[in-house]
Amino acid sequence: MRLSSSQIYTTALRGITNASAEVARTQEQIASGKRVLTPSDDPVASTRIMALESELTMSKQYQRNMDNVEGRLQRAETQIDNVEGVIDRVRELVIRAGSGALTNQDRQQITVEINQRLEELVDLTNAQDETGSYIFSGFKTNTPAFSAIGDNFSFQGDEGVRYESIANGLNMASSESGKALFADIATVNNNVSVAASVTNSSDVQVGRGLVVDQAAFDAVFPEDYAIIFNDTTSVVPVGPNYSIKRLSDGQLIGANLPYDLATPIVINGVEVTLSDIPNPTDSFVIESTNKENMLNTVQRISASMASFSDPVERSAFIGDALDNLSNIQESLLSGRGRIGARLNTLESARTSQQSLDLISTGVLDELQGLDDAEAISRLSFQSFILEAAQQSFVKVANLSLFNFLR
Repeated sequence: MRLSSSQIYTTALRGITNASAEVARTQEQIASGKRVLTPSDDPVASTRIMALESELTMSKQYQRNMDNVEGRLQRAETQIDNVEGVIDRVRELVIRAGSGALTNQDRQQITVEINQRLEELVDLTNAQDETGSYIFSGFKTNTPAFSAIGDNFSFQGDEGVRYESIANGLNMASSESGKALFADIATVNNNVSVAASVTNSSDVQVGRGLVVDQAAFDAVFPEDYAIIFNDTTSVVPVGPNYSIKRLSDGQLIGANLPYDLATPIVINGVEVTLSDIPNPTDSFVIESTNKENMLNTVQRISASMASFSDPVERSAFIGDALDNLSNIQESLLSGRGRIGARLNTLESARTSQQSLDLISTGVLDELQGLDDAEAISRLSFQSFILEAAQQSFVKVANLSLFNFLR
């Protein structure tokens, strides 16, 4: 078989190129410390390597989520702990106010500190995180959890709870709704909440609904009512007047009742005060409830503490106040219990995830790890082959008949 010069050069060049590629590949393996650099190096191992790398990447995200959840839960737990401290102090003040040796003037001085503690509670329930989001407002993170309308506090957030994935198939709540913690708290006696209709054309504010005759109110509980102000141009008597409608069946239980700003509206043992004279068609809703938010409870205690002259009535009030504060403490304790359980679960999930990462990392090292001694030995052999190919090409390239014609 005859070989042309071009074939000799092509074959030699191909050999040198292949040998150079093998040397370069081995050098890259040694530099990276990995045996499998491309899927073609080991297709089966490459598939498993990609799955393990994806798993480890997801694990890092789980770890970040765990850190976020832990931070939020610890921040909420700290605020709840601070609230518990304030409620404990209010309880001490109420017990002191129950002493028969004190006068109402002395009790009025006690209410000064209770009011200061109430302001502290407002700040704690409206706490914000490092991003400025309100901790206890649910999904309404830009809205304070509680706001005061007149002398009545109302929950402005929602019941939304944020969840984050902390492991494969495991989601954990990273927040506590202020409604469950501070708003839906059982009271010893049936109570009311009063609110102005959102369609009102005036800015008249409604005060706290006050149950002044518990027996009369209990007799109709849980009926709700609407106070509707009439158009005085077409009804008699002329002047501000209102009607009262029972919401369960829409029946009027009072019509065209004259309104005097200085005199509270009384409905079946419930007293309602307004800040001004409403416009015609303005309405106010009285809702019966056996629950009350923490801030209104403390405010009611402060407002009524020094108003009793009868020791028996005062003793009954103090007893109810202490029971209501106990209910608040139970709600806070339940909230801390839920947070504590989540933190324990979080720690278990973190330990489990770290163990899985350790196993995955070990398998990954076995699949793509490089035997350094073998690679260095192989590089030496491949370098030897490359040098031999280069030297043989030089000698073959000099084999020409023209060299013998000199």
